[in-house]
Amino acid sequence: MEKKVSVNSRIMFVAMLNVTIVALELVYGAISNSLALITDALHNLGDVLALFVALIASYYAIKTATSKMTFGFVRAEMMAAFVNSLFLCITMLYVLFEAVLRFFNPILMETNSVILVATVALIANGISAYLLKEHHHLYHHHGHKENSHNHGHSHSCNHHHEHHHEDLNMKAAYLHMLGDAVISLGVIIGAVATMYLNTPYVDPIITFLFGAYILKSSFGVLQESFMSLMDFNKENIEQYEKVLLSFGEVQSVHDMHLIHPSSKDKYFSAHIILRDNKNIEEIESLIEKVRHKLKHLGVTHCLIQPETTKYLNNDQYCSAH
Repeated sequence: MEKKVSVNSRIMFVAMLNVTIVALELVYGAISNSLALITDALHNLGDVLALFVALIASYYAIKTATSKMTFGFVRAEMMAAFVNSLFLCITMLYVLFEAVLRFFNPILMETNSVILVATVALIANGISAYLLKEHHHLYHHHGHKENSHNHGHSHSCNHHHEHHHEDLNMKAAYLHMLGDAVISLGVIIGAVATMYLNTPYVDPIITFLFGAYILKSSFGVLQESFMSLMDFNKENIEQYEKVLLSFGEVQSVHDMHLIHPSSKDKYFSAHIILRDNKNIEEIESLIEKVRHKLKHLGVTHCLIQPETTKYLNNDQYCSAH
């Protein structure tokens, strides 16, 4: 818990530091007519939101499911990622539009203040990246609360357990800060080039390149988070059916569902029709073997419902997918 508090404190410090940089870049970007500096500020603003998301996700990572939130808060990550990436995509489209207008209606920017502010931003982003770099590997507690009202025979592939692994949430925050440092460096180079070449075209060109890059990366996150929220499955579910049918006791499989509610979770559910009637101990033994195989495919939570052969061809009881 102490380490978690330490990590959260660092995230909060980095977020506050970057809020200051955003305000500084927006003000001086407007004063100096630097579109590149404003672009960097908007990107930093998106990353500040991402940092607060990382803070919230870090908090909810230690919370277990409740009677009202039976799946816990596992979708918080993708919901926040969707909102953040949508914000960045919209702002970058506006930036690209402004860059095109600026190219055809050039304004020479005041380079000294741009270089000074971008240098401050570069140092701040470098410090932020350094503070977050050491916390890729965190101690996590995962747990799922079994719902006593589940229909059928349910098993969780991932009961309460604790382990160390690379925290993708923190890694993403670190990469955001590292990317901001690179963009700040690009703003400095662009301002220096403008100073020595005495041309107004460097700023809109750099702005357009940065905006296009940020838009491309943000759209990828937007697409992935949207697909996750819509329970889209990018895997071939037939391989899971083959795993289930590899057990001689299983005659048929139906109503399979596979979703990715977060970047670290994979939920699977299916109905399996058994060839012969079995007692509860035999069924539990079979499902434990199934859970073991599914775990090797990355499934973190599964629900398996065993059925008799009366479910084979009766639409009243099942609908094949």
